[in-house]
Amino acid sequence: MSKPIAYCILIVSAALVVVLAVCAPGLLSDQNEFLKGFVGDGLLDVLGVILAITLASAGQLHLTLNQIEEKHKRHIFARMRGGIKTAATALIILFVVAVTVVAAKPLCAKTLALQSLFNGAGLFVLLWNVLLLVSLTQGIFAIKSEID
Repeated sequence: MSKPIAYCILIVSAALVVVLAVCAPGLLSDQNEFLKGFVGDGLLDVLGVILAITLASAGQLHLTLNQIEEKHKRHIFARMRGGIKTAATALIILFVVAVTVVAAKPLCAKTLALQSLFNGAGLFVLLWNVLLLVSLTQGIFAIKSEID
């Protein structure tokens, strides 16, 4: 997936969360039993698994790129390596954001609209994690075999 498409998905999703929180707060609020339970330890569980697996995959991808560059004795993957570093950093930051959302939700989300915004923020962080996972997976499969 290209960066512009991913950015459009994120922008449209953020706008959708805001519109739903204002116009139909009941859809994303704690009246939705699934979201009430999910945007809490369930969200952190899912993001923790994604974070652990994806960081391990990113590390392996980084090491594989090192091996290929050492074999060819030149740096040919600088751009890809930068993308991996950015994605790994973003995953860690998004996990911290999710922890903040989960911790602040019981303290701050007193109205349906605020509950909707917090639950939407949790779903938005999950979507962003999935997009980063897709990006790294595409990077892994972009590495071609060196068989002649």
